[in-house]
Amino acid sequence: MCGIVGQLGNLPTKQKCIKARDTMQHRGPDDGGIYYNLKEDIFLGHRRLAIIDLSVSGRQPMVSNDGRLIVIFNGEIYNYLELKKELKDFYNFKTKTDTEILLAAYIKWGEAFLKNIRGMFSFAIWDRKKQQLLVVRDRLGIKPLYYACYGDTFYFASEMKAILKLSQIQCQLDQQGFLDYLSYRHPLGSRTMFRNIFSLLPGHYFIYKKNSPVKIIKYWDLDVIADKKDPGEEEVLSETAKRLKETIHLHMISDVPLGAYLSGGLDSSILVALMAEISNKPIKTFSIGFARDGFNEFQYSREIARKFNTNHHEYFLHSQNYFDLMPELIRFKDAPLSTHNEVALYVLSKQLKRNITVVLSGDGADELFAGYGRIFRSGYDFERMRLLDDLMFFSADERAAIINNMKIKYKTARFSSALEHFLAQYPYLKLDKKISLLNKARISGSENKLLNKSYFKKIFSKISALSPTDQYLYIFQKIHLLGPLHRLDNSTMAASVEARVPYIDHKFIEYVSALPEKYKLSWASKEDQKRAAFLNSDQISEKHDITKYILRKIGAKYLPSHIIKRKKMNFPAPLNYWLGTEYKNFAKEMLLSPQSKSSSLYNENTLKNWINNKDANGENKYGLNIWMLLNIEIWMREYKVEL
Repeated sequence: MCGIVGQLGNLPTKQKCIKARDTMQHRGPDDGGIYYNLKEDIFLGHRRLAIIDLSVSGRQPMVSNDGRLIVIFNGEIYNYLELKKELKDFYNFKTKTDTEILLAAYIKWGEAFLKNIRGMFSFAIWDRKKQQLLVVRDRLGIKPLYYACYGDTFYFASEMKAILKLSQIQCQLDQQGFLDYLSYRHPLGSRTMFRNIFSLLPGHYFIYKKNSPVKIIKYWDLDVIADKKDPGEEEVLSETAKRLKETIHLHMISDVPLGAYLSGGLDSSILVALMAEISNKPIKTFSIGFARDGFNEFQYSREIARKFNTNHHEYFLHSQNYFDLMPELIRFKDAPLSTHNEVALYVLSKQLKRNITVVLSGDGADELFAGYGRIFRSGYDFERMRLLDDLMFFSADERAAIINNMKIKYKTARFSSALEHFLAQYPYLKLDKKISLLNKARISGSENKLLNKSYFKKIFSKISALSPTDQYLYIFQKIHLLGPLHRLDNSTMAASVEARVPYIDHKFIEYVSALPEKYKLSWASKEDQKRAAFLNSDQISEKHDITKYILRKIGAKYLPSHIIKRKKMNFPAPLNYWLGTEYKNFAKEMLLSPQSKSSSLYNENTLKNWINNKDANGENKYGLNIWMLLNIEIWMREYKVEL
């Protein structure tokens, strides 16, 4: 694990290149290297966090045996030992690293080698003979990769700060990226919050030659399977369990100590149970929560730790620590934070670094197995809405009951398309609140722009043959998941810790995605299915149905029944309380003072109303929204971002 940075064309001084590389020292505190060639007009920089082959032979940039190829690599190739056996008669390996596999595989198979590697990665290979640069990002976007073209110069890096250090690109707000953040907590597609700096899409790679157009090529996508075969529950249960254990085993390969996050929820508890079954020594587990009552899950994590005899550690986080650390973590991320638990993950990562360097996380299970019950069950809402005008399906009384319950949730019982239905509930900041918040003189635009509907329209067109529930699952796996993955990568790498996500192994996702939806979202019983026929998804979810059905079946072999039956609980943070009491004035000062850099983006009256909103318990119901605006303001101040 490491940070990579590179530039092709118009090289600055070697010293400036080294400084750009070292903006990411936290990603690789163990070593640093560069390839700097004025004749070839290329710079490649690398910071190393030693995980596999701790010796000096693992240093990067790494050169192929014939001196033709130079590679810099960020990530892990989990099947590198298998590939090494296949390539050992073809290539003379000099190290025990997974990095050298990339060189050998590229020499033998060319760009087609990407289909053979399994892992999380962003890397670049410079071909000195062709004077060609190959830059690749992993299939699901676990590892970040940013790029920019400025004149005839091409930049790329694991973090945007390295590009800003190398280039003359100005720190300017990308307006669509800003609007996306308000709705979805991260910019969509290749956009970032910085104008003129972009994110390479997952499952894509660049081929770049100086003075030639950049070629961006997709090498992987998640298949859209409308006609899903059902092999039967017994086989699905057996095969899913086998594949999950296999991917966890692969993710435990390491030459340094490793452990796991343990919240006490279903996903992390199954992860720890299988790690304990695989390992011949106690697993190290780590939990964090807020000191305020009701805002931690320690009773559950302690129970799981005892059951599997883990070496368990837990930590408390207080409000002052939380707000003091926000600017620091935003500087690491180069962007506003996306979820309120990023600070907690960062604090926990700094603590666990004292014991381990690699941590396994349960991220991705919700997106894969329909863990966000209300939105995934809402696909059933849309299916019934489409049938309301067909007299064959519902009686007058049944139709009236459905319409009434849909209006309770949506204020309407009619949507023109799955896209419209999805966008009515998915954005964190709903359209009416967004319109009220924004200063029309500064940020104006149609509903299409405010919600970036054209982006989602292309995706819905691609997946139109799927059921609404499977459509939403696809979007969560391909788009929503990028937010949690970026959060996890940033929060851990800021503390020089490598986070691995076994549920996000591409082979595992390909298998689970192809399963019928009933193995992810199931009815609790036939009677519950009958009762749910006229209710909305909020009234149904986790009362009449079972989320993550097959995962709970797997967990039943290892976990207590009350852990299996636990309802979904997002990592709690008392934002409404903090921003209604002790941090209310902080919000006022940051967002309404003359020094505010973002205030001109907003309607002042709406902003004042949100900040001053307070219930009888002193809580602010706009806490999450205000927190997001504080993130934007802190980011703009830290980077001196201009509008």
